[in-house]
Order: sequence, then structure tokens, then C-alpha cells
Amino acid sequence: MSEEPKLNILAYQYPKVLLIFPRLIRIIYIFNYATQLRKIYVMRAWKRLVKASDKAALIADFGAGEAQYLVPFCNSYPQKTFYALDNRDSNILFCEALGYSNLKASLVDLEHNAFTEQADLGICVGVMQYLENDMAALLNIYQSLKPGATLLLYVPINGIILTAVYKQILIRWQHYETINKRKRVYSEDDLLFKLKEAGFSVQHKTYTYGYFGKLSHEILNSLSTIIFSGTNLLKIIAVLLFPICFPFIICFMGIDFILPKTNGNGVLLELKKGVH
Repeated sequence: MSEEPKLNILAYQYPKVLLIFPRLIRIIYIFNYATQLRKIYVMRAWKRLVKASDKAALIADFGAGEAQYLVPFCNSYPQKTFYALDNRDSNILFCEALGYSNLKASLVDLEHNAFTEQADLGICVGVMQYLENDMAALLNIYQSLKPGATLLLYVPINGIILTAVYKQILIRWQHYETINKRKRVYSEDDLLFKLKEAGFSVQHKTYTYGYFGKLSHEILNSLSTIIFSGTNLLKIIAVLLFPICFPFIICFMGIDFILPKTNGNGVLLELKKGVH
């Protein structure tokens, strides 16, 4: 399976030192939790679901990447088995290098194959928008779950941009979505239709990235895009601005998390597979 030759953290390509000291990945986990609003919403729901699952549950992350939604639970729940499923060989090697006895890794291309096991509980975060055949992937995820199992699914929707500056930055420079070749921006109706077609029923829905969440995201992504893709002068300016802007990013994240929302740029869904 081919990999991009150039090291790029935005494409989940990390320094090789992580294969020697893989548990240093926790530094990246902490940074992600501190800067990505979606992770606050996801982890709140995910902790509850993992805790409530059967003592010897098989738990799968569909599109696990560096297994940030599995590793924090491996030691706390030694009798549960956590499966990191991903279509990149490098991510499988990394998860195996972590060395947790109850963390397994399997190479699975969701657009073409289901998992060979059936999971009691599943999670899929920020994956669907990058898949060419998202309907095939949903059907394979459905097949990979036991009857009555729960899937926690996070998907960006709407793609509303608040500021003209952020829009211009996205047009001008390579960024996360272009590097990872995003295929679509879902509307909520389109996403829910596809989930119903796949056989899932929605048990609970939480909107993320309301006004202040969008603002926080745009400030953070504007700076990070310039740091990774801008000219040298702009990189320096962005690095200098980051500590100044960071308190505002965190503050806006907190406000967004607290305020009630009836829509947003993301949706977190607790889905159930039918028992028949």
C-alpha cells in the first residue's frame, strides 16, 4: 500500500522515532485534546459507552489512525479487546508497536471489506468524508458489528465558514482537507439518509461547532495552515501569533461546548445496529 514519501503530520505521518518509543504518541494525543473541539464531545460520549460495554467486549475503531480513542482505555479495561482498524500499513505497524496486550491492529479497507470479527461497540471519527464509496463503507461497518451493537460516529457537516480570511487561506494554501483528499461535505439530511439505508437507527444526536466553535476552529486552522504551508515569513508570524491566540481558541471552545446548539458544522451520533 503506497504512502506519501514526505513526512507530514497532517497526513498522519509521524517521525520514525515513534516506532522506537511509540508511547510518546500521548504527547500528540494531549495536544489534539487541547486544540480539537470535536475530541471533547467524542471522548465524553465514548468514555461512557466503553465503561457501559460488556466486561469482555470487543471494541473496534474504524479508521483508527494512531489509536487515540483506544489507547487511553487499554490499561483501565484489561479484559476488553480493542481493535484498531485502518487502511494504512504504517498505522497498523505503529499500533502493534505500542505493545498493549489487549490492543490489536488489522488492515481493513472499509470501502471494500468488513472486519473479520463482529464488534460489541464501535467508533468512527472523521473518516466518512474522505471515502470515495461512503455507502459501501457504512454497509461494511454495519456488517462488522454484532446485532444490537452501538456505533459512535462523528462526521463534519455543512462546512459553513464565518471569516473571509479563513476562506482565502484555504484557497491559497495546502491544508488538512486537501492533503487528505476530502471527497465531500455532508448535509445532515444526506448523512442521515445514508445511515438509514445502511440499517442504522439514531439513538442520540449532538451538534458540534456552533458559532464559537467555528470561530475557534478557523483561528486554529488559519495559523496551523500557514505554519505548515505558508512562506517562511508568514510561518514566523503565525508561530508568534499562536501563543497570543491560543487563550481565545480555548475560550471559544469552552463557550461552544457549554451553549446549546440546534445545528453546527459537526454532528456526533450514537447509532444502533438492528437485532434482526
